[in-house]
Amino acid sequence: MAKTGRISHTQLFVGSEGSGNLALAVAFAQYVNCTNQQETDSCGECPSCVKFDKLVHPDLHFTVPTISPYKQTKELTEDWREAFLKNPYLSNYDWLQTMDNNANKQGNITREECRDIISRLSLTSYEATFKTQIIWMAEYLDTAGNILLKLLEEPPLGTLIILVANNTEKVLPTILSRAQTVKIPKLTDSDIEHALQTHHQCLPQKASDIARLADGDYNLALSLLEVEHDGYFEMFSTWMRFCFGGKVEDLQKWVDELSGSGREYVKNFIGYTTQMMRAAFIFKYGDPKLLRVNEQERQFLIKFSSFISEHNLGQIIESLDEAVVSTERNANLKILFLNLSLYIGRQLKGGQKAA
Repeated sequence: MAKTGRISHTQLFVGSEGSGNLALAVAFAQYVNCTNQQETDSCGECPSCVKFDKLVHPDLHFTVPTISPYKQTKELTEDWREAFLKNPYLSNYDWLQTMDNNANKQGNITREECRDIISRLSLTSYEATFKTQIIWMAEYLDTAGNILLKLLEEPPLGTLIILVANNTEKVLPTILSRAQTVKIPKLTDSDIEHALQTHHQCLPQKASDIARLADGDYNLALSLLEVEHDGYFEMFSTWMRFCFGGKVEDLQKWVDELSGSGREYVKNFIGYTTQMMRAAFIFKYGDPKLLRVNEQERQFLIKFSSFISEHNLGQIIESLDEAVVSTERNANLKILFLNLSLYIGRQLKGGQKAA
């Protein structure tokens, strides 16, 4: 796009969490403003690139979700700069937690922020070829986004607006129709493995295991580096046996062990469980060659897949997704997982009957 000179003035970078869509938006803005563009990247050395690298370029503007009492991104400029430079693949949840979000409030892009975007983009650029506005988590614009419609359709000359989102279904249709959509694919396992080994001195086997669990989410891969995850399979297989057995005493002991592991471990363990449920479905109904599991997991799936069917997979996955949200909102883990265990147990028994 940059090489042909046909740069759309309003773009939407869409990619799943941890895909790097935000990092790519910043890299693209840096590239089109680089004064010494290389074949596949910006030079990283010109005055423009140096400022972009530090997020201090006067013509680079960000809009990100905020929570009360903050109403505009400019109130959190230093916090945002520090968070992004520490981890360009950060999630919305990670960002909101930097604001002491103990109540787990939902993020929001306010009307005040939208009016500020219009105001700042009406000014002449300082030095860049493209005055750039990046709107991260465009899903949070909600009805306030309608304030921006005229700007998105006809921005001032020399203006580049990049919206970044994880899910287009949650972006206002009126905004979607005014932006050129660029789909960002998930990162490959080999990309994540290479990054973990190169930047975090991760051993090859551990890097391979983390990449498989992360499933294209580099932010998740980084969190797995910090949390011991080697025991996920044993924890999962034991849990499924207890769920199916339905013995509350066994489940309570298991829940006590899990709840003492920390919320990050719990969230990642739920993600692993979700992957194994889907793997069981593929093993039963699809092509086993598509499975991303090791031999120990494959042997477990031979028997376990008989309990998974088209009738219960959706319900189980939905309950696991809800458990992640509840965990992030500081729910009581013992109550949460005891209820979840009994529910999954009923679903597994139903799946066996359906089979």
